[in-house]
Amino acid sequence: MVDIKKSVPLAPYTTFGIGGSAKFFVEVNSIQDLTEAVTFAKDNNSPIFVLGGGSNILISDGGFNGLVIKINVRGINYLNTQTGLCIRAGAGEMWDDVVAKTVELKAGGLENLSLIPGTVGGAVYQNIGAYGAEIKDTIESVLVFDISTSNIVRLSGDECGFDYRFSIFKKNRNFIILEVELLLSKEWKPNLSYPDLKVVFDSKTPTITEVREAVVGIRKRKIYYPKELGSAGSFFKNPSMKISNYRFLISKHSDLKSRHVGNGLVKLSAAQLIEKAGWKGKRIGNVGVADKHALVLVNYGGGKSKELDHLAADIIKSVRAKFDVTLEPEVEKVP
Repeated sequence: MVDIKKSVPLAPYTTFGIGGSAKFFVEVNSIQDLTEAVTFAKDNNSPIFVLGGGSNILISDGGFNGLVIKINVRGINYLNTQTGLCIRAGAGEMWDDVVAKTVELKAGGLENLSLIPGTVGGAVYQNIGAYGAEIKDTIESVLVFDISTSNIVRLSGDECGFDYRFSIFKKNRNFIILEVELLLSKEWKPNLSYPDLKVVFDSKTPTITEVREAVVGIRKRKIYYPKELGSAGSFFKNPSMKISNYRFLISKHSDLKSRHVGNGLVKLSAAQLIEKAGWKGKRIGNVGVADKHALVLVNYGGGKSKELDHLAADIIKSVRAKFDVTLEPEVEKVP
């Protein structure tokens, strides 16, 4: 029998270190545990929130009036094929442990996603991306538990509806991620499309290990990690706009960074917009904008969800007023 606990504080389970308590809380280590937890929720007419590493969420000060299921399903299994490596990882595994294993095995595709906090399940749910790569590019399939039927279903990568910081799992909350299957190539070419990596290697062709080490170094210089300050990494998405609107924008702000993303769209740097609006390093009460990177909001200690809500709203308002660009949060608010 799973151990369903009552009135469990959720802040310690998040990288922000913020949030109220869960009415019910359970940690599950297997499909059997998950089945029992879901049955409990149905019997008690209780909503469900699935928690991984707590790295991309902001839990409200009032907590969650339902059952929080902490996914601890573990396991990393891999199979060498003629063309590369097939790896299956449990949703409760820490994402960077999986990246480290693939780099150790000289299989390319995840090294640009090094040191991103959180679990495998959260990485898939969010379709994490960094330094010119996204996890969707390597996903073959995802194993899920369907709350509505209590069946186990395997979805292909295409069925997961991946897009920029989006997947079907954000829309269909009946799916709980159990495992991801990744296909990685040993016919590897480094992805150095991102300016920060181009600068590091210049004209040199690096190894997979060297790319990972470079990404880790860049991230540590730019981002505070939970042991230093409470944060959830990038708080806002990079906004996109039509090229015609972008041309008008740069007629007023000629130094704005951008990149073409297809379909007549240009993606801007949210961090640059926030910094140019005067927010980088600014502290208000117990929360603020990191001095290392303007895209990261931080909890200096004792911060409340309400404080971060107000800070985020003020940033959105300020950027809209200056650039006529509306930022959208990447971090998910619970509830």
